[in-house]
Amino acid sequence: MSDQALPVELQADWTRFGAWREQRLGRLAALSNWLRQSGFDPALWQDSLNGLEQRLRQDLVQLAFVAEFSRGKSELINAIFFSGHGQRILPAGAGRTTMCPMELASDPRLPTGLRLLPIETRLDAATLTQWKTRHDAWQDHPFAPDDAAGMSSALSHLSDTLAVSLDRAQELGFYLDEAARAVMVRDSGGMVEVPRWRHALLNVDHPLLAQGLSILDTPGLNALGAEPELTLSLIPAAHAVVFLLGADTGVTRSDLELWTQHVGEAGRLRSYVVLNKIDTLWDPLRSSEDVRAQIDRQCESVASILQIPTQRVFAISAHKALLARIQQDPELLERSGVPALEAALSQVADQERRELIDSGWRATLLDTLMLLERQFQQQIQQADEQRLELAALEGKNKHVVRNLVLRIGMERKEFDAGLVKIQALHAVNARQLGKVAELLDAQTALAQLADLRQRLKSAVLKTGVRSVLEATFADVRRRIDEVEAALEENRSMLSAACEQLNTEFAFTIPSPKQLKLEGIRLELDSTQQDYMRYLTPARWLRLQNTAHAERLVLSALARLRSLLERGVRDAQHWNRAALAQLDVQVRERKRNMHRRLQSLEQVEHAEGELGQRIAQLRRQGSELRGRRAQLRQHFEGAMK
Repeated sequence: MSDQALPVELQADWTRFGAWREQRLGRLAALSNWLRQSGFDPALWQDSLNGLEQRLRQDLVQLAFVAEFSRGKSELINAIFFSGHGQRILPAGAGRTTMCPMELASDPRLPTGLRLLPIETRLDAATLTQWKTRHDAWQDHPFAPDDAAGMSSALSHLSDTLAVSLDRAQELGFYLDEAARAVMVRDSGGMVEVPRWRHALLNVDHPLLAQGLSILDTPGLNALGAEPELTLSLIPAAHAVVFLLGADTGVTRSDLELWTQHVGEAGRLRSYVVLNKIDTLWDPLRSSEDVRAQIDRQCESVASILQIPTQRVFAISAHKALLARIQQDPELLERSGVPALEAALSQVADQERRELIDSGWRATLLDTLMLLERQFQQQIQQADEQRLELAALEGKNKHVVRNLVLRIGMERKEFDAGLVKIQALHAVNARQLGKVAELLDAQTALAQLADLRQRLKSAVLKTGVRSVLEATFADVRRRIDEVEAALEENRSMLSAACEQLNTEFAFTIPSPKQLKLEGIRLELDSTQQDYMRYLTPARWLRLQNTAHAERLVLSALARLRSLLERGVRDAQHWNRAALAQLDVQVRERKRNMHRRLQSLEQVEHAEGELGQRIAQLRRQGSELRGRRAQLRQHFEGAMK
């Protein structure tokens, strides 16, 4: 898909982050290359700089569009992302349009096209994440990247339905109250109409999606209610939630239920509420001021009901915005209200995203610079000491040089003997790290949940889900507390050992920084709140569906396993960083002793070598100071 598929004003608003990211990646690559070519020890910089690069490359912004049926989500996505095609791409119009949740992304490694997961897979307990790896289960609808008609044809399948009995609909997870049944199409045999597909994945070459933006389109209360993973994983992971209402309906009971149960408290903080279809309020018999006042009152009412700031409520007409862009009518586009919403969303995709990355970017680079400058300082000090040592030999006979060679040889033996302490320190540290891995072992920590899943397969009544989840969250929280205590004990041990080594060998090893797992603990608390809020008495009937109950437990297992694995990675990274300075200074001391012996042996066996070596060390010290200044310049360039 070419850039022409994106309105010009959006290219400027939404692609700033991509240019900024490429600039950052370029600076990071230049810094890494310079460090590599300059011979800096990778143990001091490679982990931290690789981590920054990985975060930049893998950083994605997900926008979740959430609404009941017929609120205009598909039309809004068409207006924002696909109007450059000159036609409607996603099915939109009267009645049901997009019938299943859909994820839109751009992955050049995958073929362009639409993948559809049959609704019958709900009878299996596997999660959506697991289904995504089972390619043979999906129905593929490929199309050429520049074929708008082919894409539109493929996406028309999002409206496909199946006629099933009411019992079958409930078995598939569609628990229908009277209001929901009233809108389900029935035939004379009592069959009801349900979506044919459970989930859709759309992969397209799109300039916005290529910048690291992805879209989650979630249609309707029934779709969300039947998929715990959507409510408990995908929507909470979104950076912004676009919640659509109809200006012609206001906040209905099902809208409020969707907002309360599936957007939730956490989602409310990053939600943008869209009051769509304001064109139904445009009345040529009323003044534009009266119409605007009515729309403003409706926005204030929506903000009050949903308990969000009024400035996060946007009154728009997605249909008029799409029409305006296709017809290139700037006045109609401005009146549609969509540009104001796009400006707010682009701030999430650009400014807030940059600030989030910048919060750790400069701190990481400064910490790395400090480690490398400390290495430089040690090398400069060693070169100066060696120069002064040789200068003291001027005018002395070879017997004095020989004694100094013997003395340095003894120093090296003493240092090698002292390495036993460092090896013992590594051994103790490895045991402590093993204790951390044992505490955060997912199989052990999540055993109660795994047992619950097995019980649910055969239990007539699905009970105990809430209590087991509460117990598991409490156990994981206890384990994280114990890990933090173990890491602090390890830090104290390393600090004492480094202080002793600094005294004994004149090292300059800093005490390791304290590692706090507060971020993991906060995410654990948020996850628990999501699950406890989901497990309301009203969902008891849904939980009696074995596959649904299993999917709920599997989604909890996946989220908790991810947190535990993240804790292990954080501990390992902290550990490598804590020992890096020690290992680097040990290696540097060995190299320095070897260089000193070489210099003295050359002086001992060659006339005139002493003066040359002193001059060489003077130049080396000067070069090291110059390279240290270059080092700071390179890092300051990367931090801009």
